[in-house]
Amino acid sequence: MTKDALLALIRRIHDGERDAYAGIVTAHQGMLLAYAGFRLPDRDLADEVVQQTFIRAYEQIRDFRPDGDFGTWLRTICKFLILAELKRRSREQRNLGNARDVLRQTLFEEGLRGDGEEDPLQRLQGCLDRLATPQRDLLAHRYRDGESVNELALRYKRKVTWVTTVLFRLRGLLRTCMERGVGA
Repeated sequence: MTKDALLALIRRIHDGERDAYAGIVTAHQGMLLAYAGFRLPDRDLADEVVQQTFIRAYEQIRDFRPDGDFGTWLRTICKFLILAELKRRSREQRNLGNARDVLRQTLFEEGLRGDGEEDPLQRLQGCLDRLATPQRDLLAHRYRDGESVNELALRYKRKVTWVTTVLFRLRGLLRTCMERGVGA
């Protein structure tokens, strides 16, 4: 796309013609997918970041200077979204590791007390056994196999928000079950 054609599209967008943005997306999507795909661990995440990039660029299109390079401007937006996503994933992995450490420590301490209560691992297994098979499978894929929520969304052909919501609810059910005991 020539600079003049790009500037004409941007003027149309400024004038409120939303459909003109499709031309910008079409012209730059391949470049951004290659850029994001090289820097992110999976294709679906790259697609998501590129989509977010185009949304952010649309929201900030008035900030683009006509004398600048539009491709560089888009890549800069994409770069910051990639960095934010990688930071989020790192934090998620760290939090998951911390949760595992706390669980191990708690189970170890309860095992040392020997207060005659049911073994926490047996209680947890009892709580898991009370769940439906699809729910147990989802938990196993996430916590035993370490699959990301993006991978689970693909596996179950659902949205990421569905996966995170179901996992949140299942953890709540397990917590309640563990607190009350399996027989409760």
